[in-house]
Amino acid sequence: MKNNIYIFSNSILSRKDDSILLDTIPQSDAIHEADFYENESEGVILPAQKVESIGNPRHIPAESVEAIYTFGEVRFNTQFFKCMSYYEIPVHIFNYYGNYVGSFLPASSNGSGEIQILQCKAYIDNYKRIIIAKAIIDAAIKNILFNLKSYTYSGIDLDETINTIAAIQEQVRFSDSIQELMGFEGTARNTYYSAWQSIFKQETDFEKRIKNPPQGMINSLISFGNSLLYAVCLSEIYRTRLNPFIGFIHETGDNKHPLVYDISEIFKPVIVDKVIFRVINLNIIKPDDFKQTDRGLRLKDDSRKKFVEEFENKLSSIIHHKRINRRISLRSLIRMECYNLINYLTGKLKSYDPYRAN
Repeated sequence: MKNNIYIFSNSILSRKDDSILLDTIPQSDAIHEADFYENESEGVILPAQKVESIGNPRHIPAESVEAIYTFGEVRFNTQFFKCMSYYEIPVHIFNYYGNYVGSFLPASSNGSGEIQILQCKAYIDNYKRIIIAKAIIDAAIKNILFNLKSYTYSGIDLDETINTIAAIQEQVRFSDSIQELMGFEGTARNTYYSAWQSIFKQETDFEKRIKNPPQGMINSLISFGNSLLYAVCLSEIYRTRLNPFIGFIHETGDNKHPLVYDISEIFKPVIVDKVIFRVINLNIIKPDDFKQTDRGLRLKDDSRKKFVEEFENKLSSIIHHKRINRRISLRSLIRMECYNLINYLTGKLKSYDPYRAN
């Protein structure tokens, strides 16, 4: 099985034969915005000054890599991207604050104009778009309820929250507009967040979801975890011929990936939220693991590694999928979800039924 590679150190990535060459460079202050500096006297933008590596490069066989996630000050050369293109390896880039910046997606041999045309038709057809959007949001709320119910077994009283969200789920099934569906989803998730303080065993300041910038340690973890999941979903969409720019709940435009946001709604509760509950309740992440910045709290580098390790463990965890009656990893489940949507668009499936935890 191929592996995701996460790079936290300041590094240079290049190619050596059929391997990725990872060469660490001396630690220095991260460049927050771009790896460029401005020469004011000449009024031009120049590449950042060259730095020497510290030697002892690591060789990673390219054929063993699923995707690359970079968090440090990482520099690339042309041969590296040629290698990524040949092996069809996505590269996802995060900035100093842990926010998703962008991705390199190689030209794929799996591209299909037919699938993209069907995707466009389903987006334009309001009836079909509503069916898909409703199915995604219904599954997302079902997975939220699954999380809450799992914690009632440990004696936490969440009945009122569960009943409120279940009532919202019933309204979703009778909704006939995208805006209304998004409103129900937002209300369900805010109600869900209001119960998190009861689930946490560690004292936190979390009351509600606040982003741009995220306020407090839990909001910071939610934003970071969601960014990781968006990148994973983008990788899986890339490998399954779907177009990430055409979604069904979230609108197209503004250089966003609406289908990524759509698919991630299904898996946020069972991946990101579960990781957050684990790192908080086991004291893997604590308040002193954060650094205050002008854009809110930022996980310190060592703590970010801990969170990513838990995230990767969750992606690799195996569940028993009752509908298909077999064991499957959560990462494979995301790819299967993409094929599930494709089969509905092509008519191989009469209904679209996203993953629901059970």
